[in-house]
Amino acid sequence: MFVDRLTAEQRQALFDLAVMTAAVDNDVSEEELQYLKDYSEAYGVRYDLNKSHLNLDELLVKMDSKLAKVVTLQELMKISYKDGHFGPEEQDKVFMIAQKMGVNNPDLILDIERWVRQGFDWLHEGEQLLV
Repeated sequence: MFVDRLTAEQRQALFDLAVMTAAVDNDVSEEELQYLKDYSEAYGVRYDLNKSHLNLDELLVKMDSKLAKVVTLQELMKISYKDGHFGPEEQDKVFMIAQKMGVNNPDLILDIERWVRQGFDWLHEGEQLLV
């Protein structure tokens, strides 16, 4: 929903960052792969999991507004939670990306993480009501 507000170039950069984040713990789960496939289809970005040739700083420079930065962090946290937990490697990667984008407000980062967790809780509660 919020990804719709990004440019096509920002959406591709976000996908690439999401692939990098999912792979940081050397274990890309089925849920993370499904998220990447769904994202690729929904936003018309190239589905390619080989990101070894990309430069992180070149991707992050495309996130040139507060909206793009917040959406990027939200989506990266979202994919990190797809396998059930926001592990230490993923946390370090997301927090490093936040710093590189100039998002140094810990309260904002915590607010984004809480927003993501609440979204997962909301979905889980809904699923429980349907069984």
